[in-house]
Formats: sequence, C-alpha cells, structure tokens
Amino acid sequence: MRDLHEWKDESYRHKWWGWGPEGLEYDMHRRPDFWPWICKIAALPDDATPAYRISRDSIKLPARKSQPEFDDAVTALLGIDRVRHDDDDRIAHSFGRSYRDLVRLRAGLIDHPPDLILYPQSHDDVVAIVRLAGDHDVTLIPFGGGTNIVGCVEPSTADDRMVATLDMRLMNRLLALDKESMTADLEPGLFGPQLERLLNAQGCSLGHHPDSFQFSTLGGWLATRSAGTQSNVYGKIEDMVLGMRVVTPRGIIETKSLPAASNGPDLNRVIVGSEGIFGIITQATMRVHPVPEFEEYRLLLFPSFRDGFRALRECVVQGVMPSMARLSDEAETELIFAAKYPSSGVKRILNGPVKRLLRARGYSRPAALVVAFEGTRKTARQLRRAIRRILRKHRAFDLGTGAGEAWKESRYDVPFLRDYLMDYGFITDSFETSTVWSNMMPLYEAVTEVIRKTFEEVTGFPGYVGNHISHLYSTGACLYYSVGGRSREGSTPEEMIEQYTTIKHAATSEIMRNGGALSHHHAVGYEHQPWIEQELSATGIRSLTGFKLCLDPQRILNPGSLLPDSALGPGSLPD
Repeated sequence: MRDLHEWKDESYRHKWWGWGPEGLEYDMHRRPDFWPWICKIAALPDDATPAYRISRDSIKLPARKSQPEFDDAVTALLGIDRVRHDDDDRIAHSFGRSYRDLVRLRAGLIDHPPDLILYPQSHDDVVAIVRLAGDHDVTLIPFGGGTNIVGCVEPSTADDRMVATLDMRLMNRLLALDKESMTADLEPGLFGPQLERLLNAQGCSLGHHPDSFQFSTLGGWLATRSAGTQSNVYGKIEDMVLGMRVVTPRGIIETKSLPAASNGPDLNRVIVGSEGIFGIITQATMRVHPVPEFEEYRLLLFPSFRDGFRALRECVVQGVMPSMARLSDEAETELIFAAKYPSSGVKRILNGPVKRLLRARGYSRPAALVVAFEGTRKTARQLRRAIRRILRKHRAFDLGTGAGEAWKESRYDVPFLRDYLMDYGFITDSFETSTVWSNMMPLYEAVTEVIRKTFEEVTGFPGYVGNHISHLYSTGACLYYSVGGRSREGSTPEEMIEQYTTIKHAATSEIMRNGGALSHHHAVGYEHQPWIEQELSATGIRSLTGFKLCLDPQRILNPGSLLPDSALGPGSLPD
C-alpha cells in the first residue's frame, strides 16, 4: 500500500475559489502595460478596486445524504482516511472550473455538493465501489483534476440519490513500459506533470499538453476526448490510446493493445469521450514516443489573420505541419503583446525601430503565429526549413525563438488571468469548435460578430473577443474563442451567470447554425446538452442511450452528463 501522504499533497488541488493551488496567482504587476490595456478595452475606470470575495468559513453546505450501510462498507474497503465528507473535500469536488462554476464558488452558491468523496487506489477498489453503489443505489462521479468547464463532474440537480465522487488521484502509477513497441500502461489518476516525469525518466513522453496540463489527469483527458497543443504530430487523446480497462456495473470491459484491428466497432473510441457515463477507466495503454531530441518555439507575425490562415492551409496541403501551430487573430495578438513582460537592455532599445518598420511594411495590426518543431534534430530542422519557406511566402515576419519561448513560458497563465479579472466583476471564458477549411473564415466571422453583439446587449459594456486557429488536420482545424468584459453594473452572482449563459447560448447556437462542431475538445457535460441531438441525430442519441442502459441500467454513473435525462427516462427506447 502506498503512503497516504500522496493524496494529502495540495500541489494538484485547486484553491477553493479559483484555478491552481493557494498562493499561485496571476502576476499583473510584472506586466505594466496590461492593466491599462484591459481598462481601455473593457471601459473600466483606472481606479477600479477588486470586489469582495466571501470567506471560505462563511460557506454553509447542505447536510449530506447518508446511507449508513454504504458508508460502513466503503470505509471497511478503503479505510477511514480514504473516505471523506468534510466540507473542504465536498466543496473541492462540487464543480469543475468553468466561469459559471467559479461564480458559484466565490458566492458560496453550492446547493448540491457530493455527499461522500472516495479515494480508490487500485482497479479492485473501483470494482468493489461500483458493486456497492449498485447494491445501495448510490450515484458515482469519477473525478480527475476538476478542470472541466462544461459540467462533467458536477452532481446532477435532477437526481436526488446519494452522490459519491471517486477522486482518482491515488491511481497514479506507470504499470508497465514496452520500449520496443513504445507503449505504456498507465493508471488514470496521473496528473500531466506526474505522467511526463515518470515517462521522461525512461526516455519517453506522451506529448499530450492541453492548456489544463498542470492540473488535469490522464483519466480526464480520455473521458473528455482532450486535445494537446502538439496534436498536429501526436493526435488527440483518442489517437494515442491502444487499450483500456473499464469498470461498469455489468462487468469489466477490456480492450487489447493492438496497433490496428478489424474486430468490430472500436470500443476504445466508444469509451473515450463518454464522460464516465459508461464506465470508470482504471487503466489505459497509451502510445508513447522518445523524448524529443530537438524542440524549438518561434513567434511570427502576418499582416492579417487571413494571411496567416492561408499560410497554414498551404502547410497542410504541402504535408509539412509543425508539431504545434497557434494562429491568433488581430484581437488576440493585441492581447498577447499587451500582456508580455517589458523588454530590457538591447531588446528594449530595438523595440521602437522594429515597431516602426513593421507598421511601414503593413503590419499595423498583425496576427501572431506561434509554431513549434520537435523530434530528432535532423527531421525537425528539415521540417522547419520547409515550413518557414511557406510562411515567408505569405509575408511572415519572424520574431525568433525568444518571443516563442516567452509564449511557451506563459502558456498556462490564462486561467489565472481569469481569476484576476473575476475579482473585478468580469465575465470571461472560452468557447471552441472545429470545422473544415472551406468553412473556417465564414464561421470565424459569424460567431465573432454574434459574441461581440450579444455581450454588449446583455452587459451594457463592450466585450473582448479574440480567437486562434490551432490543432490542424488535413480537412480543417479548431477555432478557439476567448471572451471577456465587465458584467452589467451592480449584477448579483445569479445575474452574472444569466448574462454569461446568454452569451454562451448565442455563441454555441451560431456555431451550430454555421456547421461547426459542438465541441472540439471541451466535451459535452450538461452545458452543451441542448445541442447534442442536433449534433449526433435522434437515432444517434438512442444508440448511445441503449449502450448506457445496457452497461448501467440503474443509471448510477455520472447522471446528468453527456446524455439528457429525458433520453434515459421511461420510454426513452422503443419496445
């Protein structure tokens, strides 16, 4: 048995009111140009002061539901230290980390927290917990890092049964590594940094780095079909998984670790993205690769977003995609430069002449592209040479590796910035989709306009809308919107959530109306449920419902996520 100090380690647990551990917050003071820029964009007075945030001690949770026989059984199974129902644990597992979640946490609006938090540390623990939950009709929610932003880990308000959350962080081992086949057997509770440390020590890497990398887990990535920044070369998480072990109320699903097969529908693809409603993942065999010998980040500027779009499209057509490409539109580029640390020494002296040169050449409001190259030194350099040739053809101005590395160092800062802005009453979050190349710019323009218009209508203030293209495919790419601005003057927390929901609904409806994906990598949860039938078809929903009820007839696994309650009620399936 492992030392239980591991699960008490707070390094991967969010502060109760925001992102990341206590003491780790956004450093606005080191970015002297950023706050004035924010105030100008959001029409915020320069002397604005942070809003009052309630104290943790003032939060009163509803009494927990208890089933003494279940409580006694899981305590006998796990031990008293791994069965928790104190308020701190219940609060920590009440929500993910969407804007809506954080508003409720900061206001103490926690009406339906889990009743019990369980910490399994083995496959056998999970098998026994699922069996006990079925015997006592207790619902179970698998929980990784709690970074989801669409409601995948939140107890359903439509279900009045006892809720137990399974925090998987103790299942954090590298079980086996096959360096000849380049596969790794991993437990689902591994956080991104833990996973990479274990693999790197053996000369390997998974190469999956979502924006939540520091605080999210392998199990969460698999449950939500996550995408990492290097997906151009390694694929999304579903492209990395070879086999899985999954505990369901009807038994264990195990899939072989094979390079390819023709053995019926691919169960890995059915389980990945199912948000824990079909079963609880206890092991995954993942495709790994050697730690890259060479890695380089560069930042380039284009005269316009369209110029950068055409350059990326040509890279794809020519078959020379960088391992990462993130093309920001003009608005997001402006934010990137406003948020940067000030230059010093020679760089500071050169700033003025470089800016004047860029303006003279038509880069008055440019679009920034961050590209990364990694792999063997020879291959990465060959790829870099071919890609830079294409980018120059489309008038890319290369700011070099210094600017690229600066972006890399700050790439995980955005959720901390959101916390900072929420202290000033801001509405801020992100929406994402994907579409084919021919629809990319029409979709981008339509959704940007709807978000901008709706934001001002519901808040009375101008909203910031920035976007980037990332995760390139032969047929299309991902569009990622960042949205922010002041809530309506004097808004209550409930009114702020209502304003956010109106903006989110308008954006998602416009995405669906214009042929975009409901989500590229944020999953469905309950926030995207209103559009899930439109996305998958009524027959598709009935098919998933049948699979769900076959594996989980009591509907104890994560009720309320992915499939609407109406799809699972009486008469949901034809006789």
